Amino acid sequence: MVSEYGGDADGGVAAEVAMRFGRSGQPDSQQVVAVLKAITDVIRAEGLPVSPTSYFAAIMSALEKPDTQASQQVSLAMLTLLSVVLPRVPAHVLRSKFAGAAQLLGALLAAHKEEAAAAKAALGCLAAVLAAADPSSSSGASSWLAAVPGFNALLVFVTDARPKVRKRAVGGLVEVLAGLQRAPGALGPASDLVLKACQRVLPGPAAAAHAAAAASNKQRAAAEAAITAAVADALHLLGALKQALPLLAPAAAKAVTELMLKLYSLKQPLLDRHVTEALAALAGAGGAGGLGAGAGAGGAGGGAAASRLAASDLADLITVVLETESLWAAGPGRDPGLLTALGRLLEAGFGRLAEADPAAAAARLPRAVHALVPGLAAEQDGVRFGTSQALRSLILDSLTADVAAAARRPRGAAGPAPLSSLVAAVAGSLSSRYQDAWGMALPVVGALIERLGALGAAEAAAPLLVPLGAIVSGAVDAADDADAAAAAAGDATAAAGGAAATAAAAAAAAAHSGAAEATLGVAIKCLGPEIVLKVLPLQITEALAGGPEPRTWLLPLLRRHVRHARLGFWFKELMPLAQQLGARAAALSAAGGAAAGGLALKCRTLELQIWHCLPAFISWATDLPAAYAAGVNSLAAAFANRPDLQPAICAALARACMQVRHVLAAAGRGPEHVGHADPAAHGPASGAGSGGGSGGAGGGDDDDDDDAHLAATPEDAATAAAHGGAPPEGYGEEAAEAALGALRAFNAKWLSVLCAAYLAAGPEARAPFAAAIAAAAAVTPEAAVAGYFRAALQKLTKLIVDEAADVPPPDPVTEGGGDPGARRSAFLELALWLSYGLGDNAVDALFKAVKSALVHPEPGVQKRGFKVLAVLCEARSPWLAKNLKEVLKQLLGPSAVTTLSAARRHRLRLIRPVVVALQRAGDDCEALSSDVLGVEDQVMEGGEEEAAARTAGGRRRQLVASLVADIVLCTKEANMKTRAAAYDLLVGLAHLMDQADPGPGLARLRAGGGSGRRRRRAPGSGGMGGSSDDGEEDEDDEDEEAGGSGDMEEEDGGAGTSGKGGLYEFFSMVMAGLVATTPHMVSATVMALARLTFEFAAAMQHVVAALLPPVLSLLRGKAREIIKAVLGFVKVCAMRLPVELLQPQLGPILEGMLMWAEDSKNKFKLKVRVIVERLARRCGFDAVAAVMPAGDAKLLAHIRKEAAKKQRRKAGAGSEAGSEAGDEDGRSRRSAGRSSMARTARASQWGETAVFSSEDGGSEGAGGAAGGRGGPKSVKSAGGPRSVAGRSAAQQRRGGAGAAGAGGVRLAAGGGDPLDLLDASASRQLVRSAAGVRPAGAGGGAGEPAFTRDPATGKMVIAEEQDGDGEGGGAGRKRRRGRDASGYDSDDSDFDDLKGVADLKYAMKKAGESKSVRFAEARSQGGRSMGGRSAGGRSEGGRSMGGRSAGGRSEGGRSTASRGGKSAHSGDRFKAKGAQGDVKGKSKVDPYAYWTLDRRMLNRRRGKQAAASAKLESIVGGAQAGALKGAKAKRARDGQGAAKRQRTMPGSVE
Repeated sequence: MVSEYGGDADGGVAAEVAMRFGRSGQPDSQQVVAVLKAITDVIRAEGLPVSPTSYFAAIMSALEKPDTQASQQVSLAMLTLLSVVLPRVPAHVLRSKFAGAAQLLGALLAAHKEEAAAAKAALGCLAAVLAAADPSSSSGASSWLAAVPGFNALLVFVTDARPKVRKRAVGGLVEVLAGLQRAPGALGPASDLVLKACQRVLPGPAAAAHAAAAASNKQRAAAEAAITAAVADALHLLGALKQALPLLAPAAAKAVTELMLKLYSLKQPLLDRHVTEALAALAGAGGAGGLGAGAGAGGAGGGAAASRLAASDLADLITVVLETESLWAAGPGRDPGLLTALGRLLEAGFGRLAEADPAAAAARLPRAVHALVPGLAAEQDGVRFGTSQALRSLILDSLTADVAAAARRPRGAAGPAPLSSLVAAVAGSLSSRYQDAWGMALPVVGALIERLGALGAAEAAAPLLVPLGAIVSGAVDAADDADAAAAAAGDATAAAGGAAATAAAAAAAAAHSGAAEATLGVAIKCLGPEIVLKVLPLQITEALAGGPEPRTWLLPLLRRHVRHARLGFWFKELMPLAQQLGARAAALSAAGGAAAGGLALKCRTLELQIWHCLPAFISWATDLPAAYAAGVNSLAAAFANRPDLQPAICAALARACMQVRHVLAAAGRGPEHVGHADPAAHGPASGAGSGGGSGGAGGGDDDDDDDAHLAATPEDAATAAAHGGAPPEGYGEEAAEAALGALRAFNAKWLSVLCAAYLAAGPEARAPFAAAIAAAAAVTPEAAVAGYFRAALQKLTKLIVDEAADVPPPDPVTEGGGDPGARRSAFLELALWLSYGLGDNAVDALFKAVKSALVHPEPGVQKRGFKVLAVLCEARSPWLAKNLKEVLKQLLGPSAVTTLSAARRHRLRLIRPVVVALQRAGDDCEALSSDVLGVEDQVMEGGEEEAAARTAGGRRRQLVASLVADIVLCTKEANMKTRAAAYDLLVGLAHLMDQADPGPGLARLRAGGGSGRRRRRAPGSGGMGGSSDDGEEDEDDEDEEAGGSGDMEEEDGGAGTSGKGGLYEFFSMVMAGLVATTPHMVSATVMALARLTFEFAAAMQHVVAALLPPVLSLLRGKAREIIKAVLGFVKVCAMRLPVELLQPQLGPILEGMLMWAEDSKNKFKLKVRVIVERLARRCGFDAVAAVMPAGDAKLLAHIRKEAAKKQRRKAGAGSEAGSEAGDEDGRSRRSAGRSSMARTARASQWGETAVFSSEDGGSEGAGGAAGGRGGPKSVKSAGGPRSVAGRSAAQQRRGGAGAAGAGGVRLAAGGGDPLDLLDASASRQLVRSAAGVRPAGAGGGAGEPAFTRDPATGKMVIAEEQDGDGEGGGAGRKRRRGRDASGYDSDDSDFDDLKGVADLKYAMKKAGESKSVRFAEARSQGGRSMGGRSAGGRSEGGRSMGGRSAGGRSEGGRSTASRGGKSAHSGDRFKAKGAQGDVKGKSKVDPYAYWTLDRRMLNRRRGKQAAASAKLESIVGGAQAGALKGAKAKRARDGQGAAKRQRTMPGSVE
């Protein structure tokens, strides 16, 4: 239809009509299509071009005809088509026909106003015509006169009762007013018409209300109907004004605003909310914006004025809103929408008023804050959040510098300054009244503190700090004080009430203490520690003297948040306090005694906390040059006399030096100011491997130190922790130069002290000294550092020479450790940290000393050698580029063979910077010469330059491949940290090579990858090139999913010159190990590929999918380590590959894995089951069943069954299950339909143990069945593992063995059912395990039953042994009773508590004589307990199985299944004979009622808890009834006794 009637020249009219109406079968839609065809035919018959203008002319001509106007369907079709055409008609055409078109459309609207569809179409057309008014002032007003009737008609429909018609009319009104912003001559009259409509409608509710008040009873119904109609019209008009009010002329907008404000007097919540929302839209309207952008000089001002109120009018509006009490009155019926709208109104209004009139904003801002704060305690969460956001916006946007200056001036002699009132209002939100809303109030308080600090009004924030401190400190001490005071006064009621109130306040404070600490941290950072400590003093001295509680909780906050403060304040106020605490601690320690020792420990702890605040105060200190020079002697004295203070002083010195260096390095200063290496990025502070855990001390027992991270990435200096955060605004280059001068004046002396302390400290305590040495050396002149470096290097050389000498030297070096290896490591690292301030010559000398350490037979020295060389290569890239050849020789030379296991992790760290340097090296680099690997140059074909380039590129790849092979081998190391480091390095290098050469992308690779390139690869990785069979898929999706990474050309040379990308080249290097000759290397390669697949599944998905067949072929081998690695690789593919790439590989995957499905060694059987289960969840059970071999179909059926059970357990035990696998199949089918990667929470992070270990690996859905199927003694049971005391049998055996071996109680971990701690038999088992007694049924005992398997059914058969007395089988056969060493054979007795205890026989004897209930006999005769379950014996009165009585009865919560049918806790023993009530009897024990704990009490459902506590209620009720009866009998007895005494009393004789 488009080509037939409209073509391309109609401006898209036919296309839109075809899209909207062409496929509809409705008569109205077909009518529109027919009208379009007829008009198109008419236009063509007239010989006119088919264009929007022609359509407009033809339609308007047709609408003028009476026949067209008379037909409703034709008029509707014409108007609908006209609404499509009008947006495409040029503006000048509409303006030329403005008057006639407006008049005609107004008449059509009046004629068809009763039909909603026709009215909507006519309103749209009329609005489009009216919006095209001429913007020029001369003709705008005259042309608008013709549009007045149509505009009035538009206004009438704004209050129409039909929602769709009203919505279209409101949209048209906004469209017209927006178009008239460019025509001020027409905007004024149009705004006046809107004002008249408001004057007609808005007073209606008040007038109707007055009329209803004066109406008689007979007129009441009509009056109420009038009120309803008037309110409805007002609400409809207010809804239109929310959008139209900001577009009116200023005078009309002001008049309309006054009319709306009068509606507040009606106190109707709905009207109030709509009025407030409309006023908020007006207050938040910006300038002319984009509406007046195209206006000329004459209209620009009108457009701008039309979109905002004057400052005075806005101030009056805010004043009226704030003073209208009905809007802010508290009550349960407050409209949440009104509160939110009021917040938006004040937020928008004050934002503009602060710009226009700061004084007016300052005068009204406190009142606004006071009005909004109660909203923080509203019942609705939305109101709380909206109020909090409004208050934050008021503070951050409205409290400008001008407003703050005006707010500081007091209003008069009587009142406070507005700023003080504002702060008091916000501080009130932290009172106990708003404790439930502290979570919303604390961000407001933090914003105000931050703003006051930025405006220089820190003193004004003091009222906020007191409640903040109260919240942080909590109210626990206050609760104790209240209890003590009330108890002392003897007022128990007051004590209880006060305790409850204070406890509630303390609980609220604890709930928000974290947010309060963060807010107080903002105060410390923005206001400064001096202001905070002035308002909240520490009070440590006063507390030691018996005064108030100290605020010691401030010290950690100071350490975390102080920055850009005065260092002199610490020296003047805090250091004397620390010295006083230290002196008092020393005096108390000398005095001796337990109390004095405890107080001395507290004083020492506080002293250390104060000293550890020194790094925070020195961070970007404002007075560092003067304060440091004045206090450095005190620091030196403390460093010399107090070893426990040395770490804090070192941290402060290191931070000051690193911060100064950071600023000067950012300014471009040279090495003479900032040294030759960055100690923050590559020093000890960054984890580069200082003395932290290992220190360099000799010995090979420190290979688990965690002082070094493999990939020490340079930190962002602006946010590094060593730098104390980004430099503040006032800290520039000049301040850094002044601080550098002050530091350099004492750094030489500090280096001497630090080096001595470093060598004297133990290896585990050298980290702070190393950080300080590196930082100080970097900013100290080279001449001063060189002397210390030469001394360290000389002693290191002497240690090396002395070690090689046959005769012990007469003057050995004794510093740095207890043995030569430790000393050598210490001096090696010391020279490293000193070299940060020296040039390459010093590094060359250090490198010579490192070479011998790389091949040293001692693990500690070798570790330190690799660590030092790695730090040098990371910190000095230019030096590494010049000495790359020598470093490669050390890395690939003899050290590659002699590297000990303890040093491999640090050797891995060295590989990363070397690989980066190789990628960046040019073709003329000396390191790419052939003698690095010991082979001759090979002349390649082609020109000399091309041959040289290819040779260099080939050698680069060969070197990198050799290093990558070392990394791959380290994935099989025994040390867990080394393996983790190898995996991390693989991923890091892959990212680096991908960033260096992203390649063309996977889509182009798949489209153009040739097979010839794949033939050149190693046979083990052949056929896995970038192209694949499904290359017809959408390339755009692949580009997006690849994330910009692709594959890499293998033949090409050099980084950045390959054709497929660095990531593909790295994959190729790793895959080369698949053709290795040893299973160890092959399995390591597969594990490395699994890690890379996990990380880069999206980018390399097709490569990995093509790699699956050759990897699966390895499953046909016999090397178990290869099988284990391949199963892990397949598991990763099952987790990470898209479903559409995984489904074609299901057949080969299952074919390869199921060969090991019956091999229980190494848990291969369990691994295969887990992978099959995951494949079924990802691809669907049907897809897996289609390729599953028939012989293994039972495995899939079992997995489906277990999955269905799990779904039913999740849905609820009582719900109907339906089909067993219905839910799971549906979920699997949905999963199979997805093409995204598997991004589950369990697979979001790499875990080597979960992928390659012998356990389940965290597989979802494995449950107890997986545990039952795993292991060499796996038993296939139709009913699944049988629960014994809440655990499976396999878990019972593993848990028992583990507990016995560990010597303590161990709860078996796993996916089975949890241990039932309420089960008596389970509790006895835990007691026996804790006592070291081997549980019955554990393997290895003489009484252990023989386990066999029935060959026909495969079920387990337990062959029971006959008892020792020789009685035969049948019903008389019994299991052997297990007797312990004491000869006592009861497994169902309280005497189990005494097993394993000394003098057990004596305890048993005393227990037999005792008459206490605790030692009452309750012997079980006939059964041996296995794992807490009676195996077959009977107790007198019932058979016990699984801790549950099978034959006993329960009466009143007391079991009757014990001896003689009565439990030891039965109430029968207290029953009186011949009377009612309870008696002590012979046991001399007070009567009591025993209620057994029901496990349902732990259930979360209240119904379960109520049912479980029903017995307790009956016991309590019985006790209360008995007590009442006894009291009544006692009163009766007392009354009888009194009467008897009175009768027998002798009378008086008269």
